[in-house]
Formats: sequence, C-alpha cells, structure tokens
Amino acid sequence: MGSTSLLESEIVSLHDLVDAVASAERHRAALALATAEHAADGGFRADGALSITGWLEHHARMSHGDAARLLSEGRFLRRNRAVATAAVSGQLSAAQVALLRRTVTKPTADLFEEHQQAIVDALIGRDLPNSEVVCERWRTKAEASVPMPEPPLPERSLKLSPCGDGTHFGTIVLDAAGAAQFRQALDTARTWNGDDDSRTTRERDVDAFDSIMSFFNRNHDRPESHRHRPHVELNLNVEDLYRRAGPCAVVRNGQTLPVWTTDTLLCDCVLHRVLRAPGTVTDYGRATRSVPANLARMVIARDHGCRFCDRPSSWCEIHHVDPWYPSGVTKLENLMLLCDHHHRMIHRDRWTIVLHDDGAVTFTGPDGRTIHRQPRLHTATGPPVAA
Repeated sequence: MGSTSLLESEIVSLHDLVDAVASAERHRAALALATAEHAADGGFRADGALSITGWLEHHARMSHGDAARLLSEGRFLRRNRAVATAAVSGQLSAAQVALLRRTVTKPTADLFEEHQQAIVDALIGRDLPNSEVVCERWRTKAEASVPMPEPPLPERSLKLSPCGDGTHFGTIVLDAAGAAQFRQALDTARTWNGDDDSRTTRERDVDAFDSIMSFFNRNHDRPESHRHRPHVELNLNVEDLYRRAGPCAVVRNGQTLPVWTTDTLLCDCVLHRVLRAPGTVTDYGRATRSVPANLARMVIARDHGCRFCDRPSSWCEIHHVDPWYPSGVTKLENLMLLCDHHHRMIHRDRWTIVLHDDGAVTFTGPDGRTIHRQPRLHTATGPPVAA
C-alpha cells in the first residue's frame, strides 16, 4: 500500500512519468556499471559463488538471463567510460546506449574507444531515429577502415507449422538476393484500399503474400495449371467481322485494329478468339458452380482486370455477384473479376455488389460506404463476349 501511495504521489502527470523513466534508466546504467566492476574484482567468490551472475541469482533473486544481460551492459560501459558517464548522468537514454552496443562490433571496438567521446557528443540531445543515422554513418566508415571478416551466409530455410484450424505459422530465412526478390514481389503485389484502408503494414504484406502465391498457382507452366490466358485478346462482335465495313476489333489498350490485322490474328493458332456469336452460352444457371472456360474468357474479355482495383486479369479470380449459395447462378451477368485481395475482402467483410447494365459496378461496404467503378474497355459497338 505504501509503495502504491508513493507512486501515486510522485508520478501524477506525464512529465512526472518521463522524469521517472529517465531516473530508472540512470539507475540501471549505474547498476550495470557496478555489476561489471564487482565482476572484475572477484569479491563474489568470498561467498563461494563461481560468477557474479550466480551471486546475483542467489542474493538478488534475479534470473540467470537478467543477471547476464546486466553484466553485458556493464562491461560495455566499463570499457567505454565516455558512454558510461553520459548514461549515468542521463545525457544518453537506455535506447541510445543499446544502439551503441549494436553498432560496435569486435573488429571496430578499439576504433570506437578512440572515437567514443565525439560520438557521445553527437548523440546528446538527439532523438532515436537521428541517433541511428549517426551510428550508421560511423559504423560504415569504421568497417571500411579495419579488416572485417567475411559475413556469414545465412542458411536459407522455410518452416511452416499447421494449427488445428488450418492456420499456419512459421519462419523464413532468405539471403540478400532472395530477400531483394521477396521485397520486390511484396511491393508489386501490395494493394491500398484508399484513405479508409485501416490495415497495418503487416496485414498489407501478408495479403500481398497471399496474392503472390495465388498468382503462381494460376500461371505456372506445369500440366495441372489452372488456366492459360491468351497472349492477345481481341474484343469484337462477330456481326461486325462479317460485315467487314471497317475496323471492328479492339485490343486491351483500347487500340482499334484494321480488318486485315484482325484477319491475320484470327489465323494464329495460339490466339484465343474473343467473339460475340449467336448461340454462345452465357448462362449455365445452377448447373455448375465452377465457371466453364468459354464463360471465363467472356468475363475476362469484358472486365480485363479486377473491378475493384487495377490489377490485370492474371491476378484475378471470378466472383459470383449473387453468391452461389444459396441461390446464385453461373451466368455472365452474375460474374466479375476480382483480384485475390479484394475477393477475400468482399467475402470476409460481406460487401454487397451491384453490376449495372452498362457494365459499371457499385460496391457497398459493411459501414455503408460505396465505391463506384466504371466499366473497362469495350468494343465500339458493345461489350465483348468470348466464344
């Protein structure tokens, strides 16, 4: 009760809290330095202890880890007196001292002893981010001026462990080259949902990681590949092709092609022809939940990419606007492309979607917020459909 009353009387404002933290850090620095001094003079052996950490475990009821960390901090301060003086006086914070300990390595320790006063003077009064800049600059110059061992190559590894509900957790270790590729892939796949996006950086990164894996599974070249997208997409109505009255096809970037170019491309056996032809099946009703290949090409030709963002069709999945369960049907007017991230978001957060007759889409979030997206590229005479 007495301790609580003391704390309540001494720390009554945020300024008092800051002062209390600074006081605790000064005492911690003095305690660490004293621990290192006693470890050096060996007085602990009088009690039969083999080390100062063992002595502290017995007499101060400290854990071995806490005692070892205190001794390590103290040995750094004992060797670097300018740092110790600044830490005990409160000119350097505990975080700044920890930063210096990380900065100084065995090859640069002697050089740091020579430079420590100048470095301490440069750190006094600086916040932690600027202190990191000062330390990084010194470390770079120091390592360039002393012999440094070859950096060990990390042992690349990936470990995943399943939880009972299907969730997985794990660790991944990459070398510099792999890490660069990984970061670039995350940057490419990362999405932003606008000013109302409340996801943390970690959440955006893991959503991007999901998208990368989904992209590979859809587009790898093994026999079980989900679907091979066309190299060239022509959007046209078959009646215009037969009339041959003028340009009748549009490619994905909006360019209109002359008839002879269209004829040339239609001769290419690799081409997936995208046509609006009489009798083309666009409505499979409740007969199938999965989207048949010809209908999938129709959706791709019409939407070109995610209707919520700008990702291309190769990143996308086909979504039933009116959910298949309990009553949705598999037909062109009930299907649209959504990238992996926005497909998950729509289902997870229960967004509602209205696909308008003109091809526009209105998304409504659970909070009532609406987002209206205009239709993608169309042919000159109407929306494209694949045969």
